[in-house]
Amino acid sequence: MEAVDLSRRLNDFAQVAGEVLRDVRDVTEQQIRHWIVNPFLVSLGWDPHDKKQVYLDFPVPGGNAHVDYALFGAEGQPRLFLDVRDRTASVSDVGPLGDQAKEAKVPLVLLTNGKEFSLWFITGSDAPAPLFVLPLADLADNSESLLGLTVEYRLSDTGVQQLRRAAIRLAVVQMLEENAEKTFDALVDWVQAQVSPGALDDTTVEAIRDATLLWLTEEHLTLPAFQPSDGKRHHDLRPTTVHDWEPFPRGPPGTFQYKYDTSKILDLRQGSKEVREQLRVQGLRTPTATSFGGFYHALRKRAGLGAK
Repeated sequence: MEAVDLSRRLNDFAQVAGEVLRDVRDVTEQQIRHWIVNPFLVSLGWDPHDKKQVYLDFPVPGGNAHVDYALFGAEGQPRLFLDVRDRTASVSDVGPLGDQAKEAKVPLVLLTNGKEFSLWFITGSDAPAPLFVLPLADLADNSESLLGLTVEYRLSDTGVQQLRRAAIRLAVVQMLEENAEKTFDALVDWVQAQVSPGALDDTTVEAIRDATLLWLTEEHLTLPAFQPSDGKRHHDLRPTTVHDWEPFPRGPPGTFQYKYDTSKILDLRQGSKEVREQLRVQGLRTPTATSFGGFYHALRKRAGLGAK
């Protein structure tokens, strides 16, 4: 599954799930399972009715406890515990489930209250590390970071490492965007404390390097020597997503119109650099350096254009 396809699936899922949360005032945990969690798993390619993939009310080894869902890898072992919480409960604390996952050698724990989703990396003697905490509405815009959760990876070591790299990369880019004055040492300390406790491993180092390069590529235009003549800096530009653009009926195929200002048009027949410059000239940018690729390819696909 490509990031563009996953983004579309997650967008469709989020729209329906959002309607459920809006229309059902006192949604129960059981309803969250059926109306939100199961469709979420389906959007990732999992079959909640296939016990070889998804085990409901899985008995946690070494005790009498059960976890709401266990997702199984290709070798038939649980690789992710999924805990459904009350709509008002927090998903920012993994709690005892982290220890249970560690005991069962399960590397991932996913928590949700229907409105938010948090994914935790479980390893060795280190404390569980949150890879991401995302509200329902932001899942589609972070499809590249969620690819490792799709059924194609079956939560293999490769999939887990991809999730870790994506999470660290996204967190580092976000931090760099919010505070460009951090030194590299401070950046490393922050990553270790927030998303990757313990010694730096190859995955963490690679993710930091990737994120820094992405940020430098995106942010070098904000340096005085690269300032555009119109004076628009990256942080002065308004963030935009795929959902802000609609086909432009009076234009040629491959063009889109900004729904908040019909004078702003994007021509997706051009290359990614040209499209990014179109956005900048119109005072717009995608939310992060890592999201432009998904934005560009998603609109090209909606326009019926192939890869470029």
